[in-house]
Amino acid sequence: MKPRFDPILFDLDGTLVNSGQDIANAVNHTIVNMGLTPLPDAELLSYVGDGVRVLIQRSLTRLGRDDVDKQIEVFRAYYKEHHIDNTYVYPGIIELLDELKGAHLGVVTNKPGHFARRVVEGLSLDHHFATLVGGDETDLIKPHADPLLAACKNMGVSPENGIMIGDFHNDVGGGRAAKMTTCGVTWGFAGSQSVIEAKPDHLVSNAKELRKVIFFG
Repeated sequence: MKPRFDPILFDLDGTLVNSGQDIANAVNHTIVNMGLTPLPDAELLSYVGDGVRVLIQRSLTRLGRDDVDKQIEVFRAYYKEHHIDNTYVYPGIIELLDELKGAHLGVVTNKPGHFARRVVEGLSLDHHFATLVGGDETDLIKPHADPLLAACKNMGVSPENGIMIGDFHNDVGGGRAAKMTTCGVTWGFAGSQSVIEAKPDHLVSNAKELRKVIFFG
């Protein structure tokens, strides 16, 4: 069956994969390395969504510190070795991707591209996607259109009939900026309230509902 949308772009963290525990562990490793007390996972995950620099900056601001550049390197070194210790693909996603074989599928994430590729490859998802655009690979990140348009250009397709799927307000904002249909998912760890308040064109709570949107509207 042919999907209603093409291309189909997915956010990564909180949309395709639950990577929250590994991200929180890496931030808390950084915090402990500074001789400070770890922060609750839920609080750290509320800082996710706008790239690594902002994640570390928000965490350090909460602790009254500002040595962002140094601590980013600590975070990166740890996360490089522990990026899929606890990360897993959300239920129903692999089956959906299998069904979408032949469509132009891409990942657009604010996560640095090299980390995103390590996660996608480590979980054996890479063969599903024709392109992946990371948060350090365009001048602007979501909610700007740049990374979505770059993904479409990489695949040689127009965004006009495409859809952007994600769990955060910046996914909806990026989709709108690129003039694509938007679909919010409420299973992400970045805060479903954020995507609900962004008022995407579609809102789903599981992969079966997402399949209905993609194929039937």
